[in-house]
Amino acid sequence: MIILKQFGFRKFKGVFETKLYDTTAISGKNRSGKSNILYAIVNTLLGTNLSGDEKSCLINKNVDSSYGELHFTDNQGISHILIRTKNRVGTKNNSILLDGKQITQNELINYYKDKKLFLSIINPLYFLSKKPAEQKELVDKYLSDTRPIEIFNGLSDLQKQNLLKRYFKIHVREIYDKFSEQELKELYISNKLQEITNKQFEELSQKELFSSFKDVVLRDIKYYYMLSLKEQEEFINTHLLNIFMDIAYDNLSDEEQKLLEGIPQDIPTYISELNQDIKKAESYITSLNGKIDYAQNIADEKLPEARKFEKKVELSLAYQELDSLSNDKQIKDKENQKQKVEDLEKEILNISTEITELEKTMKSGKQKYLAIKNGTDCLCPTCEQTIKDEAKEKTIANMRKNLTDAFNRKNTLEAKEKDLKFKLTMEKCHYHALGGDTSIDNTKKIANIKENIDKLELEKKEIEKFNNEISIKEKNIQNAKIDISNFNKQISIQNKYISDLKDARKVAQKLYIGYIEEKMKLAKHYLKDVKVKFYSVLKTTGEIKDDFVITYKGNLLSNLSRSETIATALEFANMFNKIAKTNFPIFIDDMESCADYDFIKSYASNSQLILSNVVKGSNLKIADYYNNEDCTIIKPVITNAKTIKVYNKNTTAIPKAA
Repeated sequence: MIILKQFGFRKFKGVFETKLYDTTAISGKNRSGKSNILYAIVNTLLGTNLSGDEKSCLINKNVDSSYGELHFTDNQGISHILIRTKNRVGTKNNSILLDGKQITQNELINYYKDKKLFLSIINPLYFLSKKPAEQKELVDKYLSDTRPIEIFNGLSDLQKQNLLKRYFKIHVREIYDKFSEQELKELYISNKLQEITNKQFEELSQKELFSSFKDVVLRDIKYYYMLSLKEQEEFINTHLLNIFMDIAYDNLSDEEQKLLEGIPQDIPTYISELNQDIKKAESYITSLNGKIDYAQNIADEKLPEARKFEKKVELSLAYQELDSLSNDKQIKDKENQKQKVEDLEKEILNISTEITELEKTMKSGKQKYLAIKNGTDCLCPTCEQTIKDEAKEKTIANMRKNLTDAFNRKNTLEAKEKDLKFKLTMEKCHYHALGGDTSIDNTKKIANIKENIDKLELEKKEIEKFNNEISIKEKNIQNAKIDISNFNKQISIQNKYISDLKDARKVAQKLYIGYIEEKMKLAKHYLKDVKVKFYSVLKTTGEIKDDFVITYKGNLLSNLSRSETIATALEFANMFNKIAKTNFPIFIDDMESCADYDFIKSYASNSQLILSNVVKGSNLKIADYYNNEDCTIIKPVITNAKTIKVYNKNTTAIPKAA
């Protein structure tokens, strides 16, 4: 059966056909077409180059189109023939035929599962050429695709029991409902055989049954082991969806589990949120310390002693003396009379001033009146505009009226002034009759006393103000000390909060690292000398950063030799074949650089190997590795080929080859 047939492809203008063995040896000089075999398989199956680029043109420069034919068997043992034609320009002659049926590239995915996965296996160096993030994504994807039951079966009995207990706590009610009442009673009796009579057995309540059932289930996990193997598998695959995380969580102590209060949905995000909370709390503490410093400055202020008013007696005696003098009737009467005289004098002065002003106004008004009346002045006295003939009489009338009003007002004021002057004369006589200024000594004495009282009161107020300021400051100091105490309590609370957050962060880190380590255990089973670090922890924040660092025998990928790089790539290719449950062929190039490695012994039993080796001056040869003498030189055609094994997850979608 022909496995590979190509026309107009890369170095081969014409047709060439070849066969591939379970372990195929390819040899020849440089640029003889050894890698063409790998390109032909990848291009026919994927329609890409070795990097997965669909736009790459692999058609020989001397022809307009290429033809590729691949005979393979899928993982179900069904044989297929795949034919791909591709035109250099446009898509007119482009087609994909599987077993004679036109299909799309998307339909063909059923036979290689995942482009990146297939390339990482058949061309191992493809995986190492990717960025760490892409490498991690691919490994993580197929580790996560592993069914929970497969991981569960590899656990110890104790680990199984612990996981089952936790999930039975969650699902105990739905499990309980699957049992009949009689079955539940039998479970109850088996547990408490010596403690119950037959009569009591019949009288058991549902609550008692459930309580007992729960105890039995959680202690012995009897229900799980009563299931068939298929039912057990279904239970695990249904309830332990993220078994890697479940195992890691179960490895935590009870105290650590309480800190997390369940498994976070997204641990890196959870840790990031914890860090944000820690920063907020630390920032709050910083602000509190600032407030403490401010309050401490107030609390540390040294206050002078309060002052005393030493002249209380002197002030009291002054008030008594003033009261005594002020209560003398003669003095009071004289003071009252003096005030009347002074009030009258003031009123007469105001009237006299007004009369004087009226006389001035009347004099100037009369002159203006006569001038306008006689025609010597034509300007209005109010607006100073020229008065027209029709307004002259009106203006003269208004001026006459104003003069009359002023004259009448002057007469009224003069009459009032005359009356007040007479009254003033009488009041002065009365004042002099009371003694006039003859008792000036008492008045001066009262004035002196009042002046002294004012001085004493001012001194008293200043002392009271001083003491009040001290009192306010003392209160502020006490309040500051209370604030300091409260702030310190808040800081203590925040420090406890931060401590709890850091403890939770530490446990979350431990959980996430445990989760990754559990996941990597599956990969480590297939990795011998290769180690992978899936994460790194930032020392400053404690945050876990996704990473993917590859080492081979302790050396970083960048420091490896060509042979060590190939050895590393092959370990990953073998791992992908195992965890993805595929059996894709592995193409190993540059075998001449790997003389110290027995790749055939390591991988031939698990995968179809295609080994490429440079032989100086030799033409291209393909042979069964175990029968190298029967090698065939590719010239035009090689027949009787063996098939290549390719994955298929849906064999019913495509008809079997005839």
